[in-house]
Amino acid sequence: MKRLLARNGSFVLIVLVLLALSMIGYVSVSYAKQASYDVPSTIDASAKYLFFLHNYYVEKHGPDGDCKYYDLLNDFADSGFIVISEVRSGKIIPCAYAGKIVGQIRTLLDAGVPPENITVAGHSKGGVIALCVSSKLGNPKVNFVVMAGCEIKPLLDAYPDYKTLKGRFLSIYASSDSVASSCDSAFSTASEGISSTEIKLESESGHRLFFKPEKIWFNPVIHWIRKGQP
Repeated sequence: MKRLLARNGSFVLIVLVLLALSMIGYVSVSYAKQASYDVPSTIDASAKYLFFLHNYYVEKHGPDGDCKYYDLLNDFADSGFIVISEVRSGKIIPCAYAGKIVGQIRTLLDAGVPPENITVAGHSKGGVIALCVSSKLGNPKVNFVVMAGCEIKPLLDAYPDYKTLKGRFLSIYASSDSVASSCDSAFSTASEGISSTEIKLESESGHRLFFKPEKIWFNPVIHWIRKGQP
């Protein structure tokens, strides 16, 4: 009898351990907001979509370095967006790559997603790509967030013709940034079909401010996007 009880006790303990492990697995899966950052195969026309375009650092060093690429995607997803993004590699030409994003946006639009529910956000080189997307797409109702993406000297030849910019724009950058600066020149050159807001943040983090989803910039960006959505 004692041996039977001991065996039964061991069995119960094993079951409890397995149950606990299964619950841990369940929590981790449920916490992950998205299994993929591709364009969804089934498009929900009522959802909010955000295209995230990373910087040159991730393009060169990958997504697991100092720039917390996946933390950024997760926080945008946690804020209620279906996030669409990919890790670029190689020597990407901003306005050539922008054609791919334009095609994806048109897929959403053709499926009935209101343009106000679509946001294209990019940091540094990603911000340059966002400007190229605006120029090629030509839709004044799509949202664009340019994070420290203007007046980057090594990329001056990569920018689109500012006269062709269209969309609802937010430019945001740090006062201490020695790489990028104001988008005022770009926005003032655009002829029509554009509205713009610019935020200059008092921060000592420079161009790396946007390497992590810090509240100082993340919260104003989310607030601005939501103001323009139905």
